[in-house]
Amino acid sequence: MSSKLRSTNLERDVYGDDQLPPLYIGARIQDALDRLVGALEDPARTRAWSLTGPYGTGKSTLALLMSALLSDDSPYRRHADSTVAEYNPDLTTRLTVARDQVSPDGFLIAVATARREPLAATLRQALTHAVNLRWPNGKPPKDVATAVNALTKAGSGSAELLTATAALCRHSPVLLIIDEFGKTLEYLATSESDRSIDDLFLLQELAEKGAGRKGLPLYLITLQHLSFLDYASRSATLQKREWAKVQGRFEDITFTTHIGDALQLLRRSLDHSAVTAAGRKLLDAHHTASATAWSEHGLDGVITPDDTLFADLYPLHPLTAAAAPLLASQVGQHDRSVSGFLSGDEPNSVARFLATCSRPKATHASTIQLPQLYDYFLASGRTTILVSANASRWIEIDSRISEAHGLSDTELRILKTVGLLNLIDSSGALRASAHMVLFALTDPTSIDNDGAAEALHSTLKDLQERGFLVYREFSDEYRVWQGTDVDLQARIDEIWDRCDDHAVVGVLKRHLPEAIVAGRHSQRTGMLRHFVTTISEPTTGSVVGPEPGGAADGLMLFHLGGHDDLPTARTVLPVVAGVTKQARAVLDAGRHLFCLETLREDDTLDAVARREVGERISQATAEVATILAQAFSPTETDTQWLLRQPDGNVPFQARSLSGIVSAACEHIYPLTPHIRNEMLGRHTLTSQAAKARRELLTAMIEHPHEQYLGIEGFGPERAMYSGVLEYMGLHALVSDGTDHPSSGLVPYNYSEPDDINPVHPAWQALSDAFSNASKQTSLETIAQSLMAAPYGVKAGVVPVLIVAALLLRSEDVALFEEGNYRTRLTADAMERLLKGSGRFTVKAAPTSKGQRKLVLDLLADTLGTGAAKPARTVRNPMVLTITHALLNNVRGLTPYARRTRLISADAQAVRTALTTSGDPVDLVFSTLPRALDLPEVGARTSRDEDSARTYVHKLAEALSEITSASSVLRDNAIQAIAEAFRLPAELKALRQELRDRARGFGNASLEPQLRGLVTIAVNETLADDDWLDPLIVRINGVPLSEWSDADAQAFGRRTKQLALALDRVSHLYENDADEHADEGYTAQLVTVTTPEGAESRTLVRTSAAARADAATLAREVLARALAELGPDGGRILLAALTEQLLAADNDTQLDMTGAS
Repeated sequence: MSSKLRSTNLERDVYGDDQLPPLYIGARIQDALDRLVGALEDPARTRAWSLTGPYGTGKSTLALLMSALLSDDSPYRRHADSTVAEYNPDLTTRLTVARDQVSPDGFLIAVATARREPLAATLRQALTHAVNLRWPNGKPPKDVATAVNALTKAGSGSAELLTATAALCRHSPVLLIIDEFGKTLEYLATSESDRSIDDLFLLQELAEKGAGRKGLPLYLITLQHLSFLDYASRSATLQKREWAKVQGRFEDITFTTHIGDALQLLRRSLDHSAVTAAGRKLLDAHHTASATAWSEHGLDGVITPDDTLFADLYPLHPLTAAAAPLLASQVGQHDRSVSGFLSGDEPNSVARFLATCSRPKATHASTIQLPQLYDYFLASGRTTILVSANASRWIEIDSRISEAHGLSDTELRILKTVGLLNLIDSSGALRASAHMVLFALTDPTSIDNDGAAEALHSTLKDLQERGFLVYREFSDEYRVWQGTDVDLQARIDEIWDRCDDHAVVGVLKRHLPEAIVAGRHSQRTGMLRHFVTTISEPTTGSVVGPEPGGAADGLMLFHLGGHDDLPTARTVLPVVAGVTKQARAVLDAGRHLFCLETLREDDTLDAVARREVGERISQATAEVATILAQAFSPTETDTQWLLRQPDGNVPFQARSLSGIVSAACEHIYPLTPHIRNEMLGRHTLTSQAAKARRELLTAMIEHPHEQYLGIEGFGPERAMYSGVLEYMGLHALVSDGTDHPSSGLVPYNYSEPDDINPVHPAWQALSDAFSNASKQTSLETIAQSLMAAPYGVKAGVVPVLIVAALLLRSEDVALFEEGNYRTRLTADAMERLLKGSGRFTVKAAPTSKGQRKLVLDLLADTLGTGAAKPARTVRNPMVLTITHALLNNVRGLTPYARRTRLISADAQAVRTALTTSGDPVDLVFSTLPRALDLPEVGARTSRDEDSARTYVHKLAEALSEITSASSVLRDNAIQAIAEAFRLPAELKALRQELRDRARGFGNASLEPQLRGLVTIAVNETLADDDWLDPLIVRINGVPLSEWSDADAQAFGRRTKQLALALDRVSHLYENDADEHADEGYTAQLVTVTTPEGAESRTLVRTSAAARADAATLAREVLARALAELGPDGGRILLAALTEQLLAADNDTQLDMTGAS
């Protein structure tokens, strides 16, 4: 795009009264306007653009035209409409219709030129200008006035700017243009203040607020010389990523040299109205000859001439017309440099040529050729050349030509022509071949001169032999250079002959793009996917593809063979293979590069030869990249791309390699979820994105019932929430079944996605994996299934989905970490899950219906847990409450109760289940039923009340037996003591009588065990229960709570033995008559001698009443004995009673398990 103005000042021209300058609407501008019209027609399209390009390329003029086209109805706008209609009537029609639909009264035009200042200051200026332009009377609507006035107050910032922008957009769409935006970007890049970060987010927010169908009608255009990331080159790595995100909100329109537009500028700038009729004939002949030569030299790909192009470009030679804008772009002034070449008064300009060389009666059309163009730029543009990106090459060529003393004018013209073609092209259509040099140095009407061609070839050969030129045979190109004694071509030919295809493939592989991104698929789904690349030839047996679980989503194979010899790909990921009929051309280009790279390692090369080889390598590398791209381009008719499948290859068609990968991803991952957050939709997160995800997951766990999960501000974690959880419909207002949100205590919560949501298939797969986890299933396995086809969820998103599912299904999915049941999913556990999901497992635990629900209800009634309300964050709350009550039955068991086998088999099995199970669900529904020899309660077990009651009843009996084991043992111990010492079984009476009996041994000299027994027996300070325990320890040596079954079985025997031992020392008993006379007790020592001579003594202590009863009974029994046994019947009866007593004393075994 060009105007006759030297430059455009947007603020001056938009807000001034001037009309649009004369404009040429070229292809670049029509493309940019088409994007603007598309955004007007479809609100879903991008409404933020960055115009990037160097000085003089027409960025500001384009912005001026856009502002005119979208302004209010006025002669100014109608002039802009007619200017565009002159070049593209259809585009103008579309623009008019779309503009009238969006805003018939025109847009608010907000324009500002940036300075090295905060972005907020520039935006404040632009919005203020927009208000003044629309409401020049100074009376804008009240809401606009309030919002704009707030911008002038101290402390105003991003929030006020966003409010003002929204206020303006409510009245009319806004076109916001920031010229020289690079100055703002430079300021932000070099500033380390928090304000610069705020400006970054402000720019991002503006672009986001104007995006999508529901966004503000805000159209944002920035003009700068470099991309955002180029300005951010001096920023920290973290900040560069932020700049990249901001850049991603804008659609970049790059202004580079467009040869067609440049030629139109030249065409419009040359006036032929004064040419005579005879001159017109010469121009027509010039055009015909030029067009013929142009086509014969294969230059129609550079530009296709119309019927008068070359005539209208006269006096420029066709190659001069094409080369001028290309040289101007290297200088950096573009259209301005071209304008200077045409109209300037410098030597060798077009104006000077016309002034000095015009003839009234010319016989042919002489032209301005490349040597004159070379001289113009080297003379008038030397200052700008020295600071251009290609300065070193300019200087090298000019130095070589300047140092070439003794050359003829023809030789100098040839060197300048070759040098200039070297500058503007390398091995392309405009390369310095012999035919191109001849065309450049000959007027088109004289090009058929065979003698001139022969002379040129002879001169070229001579210059080559003298070291001024070098010929690159592979690309058919001459180059200006310094000369060397090394025969490079011979060396290259030698390496070529011994090179095989296998070595060439290795070179080609290095020059393949490392990966091809599925651009369209990634943009549509938010999941960034790419295929890594490799190359093969017919003898390649197999290639190694990427491993599953890595960053790559597949393999893109460039095959230099046919369909029949495609190699095997060792990967389970998808493989896309390309086959081309241009394989030989690719191999030759690769072989040439291989030869040059091999030659570079030759130590015998001199500096000039080494430099030449280096340049050739650069050129050959570009040629390899070009021919690879061309040979495997999906648009080529002799190239085919196939998705390799076990059941047959699937052909794909697209316009680019990225399109092929996108098509493959659409085929392989048709059910992938859609997200709107580029930070998460990737395999490996940046450190900032990982931190934001961690904060998001923490908020999911700790604040599930708050709006935005309690996230404040608009940081990256909030963007993740909006672009993933909210976008997928996984967290929203709780509905009460109507069209209105719930007014309950929990306004926000997690929810299942709708069936129409793209995440639904992946979510259903995740939910099914949870539901079908009849055994503990690794979360890593589940994550891998989500990442695999057909879902293809990226690793950055998987934890968010899994945590959301775990929180949503906390009642029917159990969570384990390293086999241990987790009652809650905490933030700490989540962090460990992020580091290694393989240590976590899940298991389905449905309990809300069927037999399981019935069993839980009955257990709750039996265990008394019906009223218990677990914390809201507890997982599997009903099962956990029941499990907690069950485990309470074993938590307080004594060591004896934990290990005794003197309980029933059912009780032992239940106790083992309770003390070993780590899975509450498995415990209640599987382990305990098996322990009781009952069937397990499965998730799908039908409701059976009888079997449920049987299970609960048997479990209750076993629990009762377990919990009473210690008390039964205690009762048995008391019974054993009572029997051994012939005492009452009631503890209080037993203690009283044992104390009275032991008191008579208080002064006796006893062995230690008996002394200890007597000491404890006579103790009167301890309570009864506290007194029993030391007595048992004295008898059995072990506390009652720590007994083993052997201790329990031995206790009766040990007690009996101790009682007998006490009897044996009965002769030491001293009756304390004074102290106990009132009690009426008497003590009698009974001594029995066995036939073997062993004596047994027993101390019998009886009360007066018992003694009287015993005397009566004795008289009755004695009388009966005398009657039945004779005169000696009393003694016979006494002997018999003694034998029975001795027999009873000898039977010291007492089975406490049967004691009552």
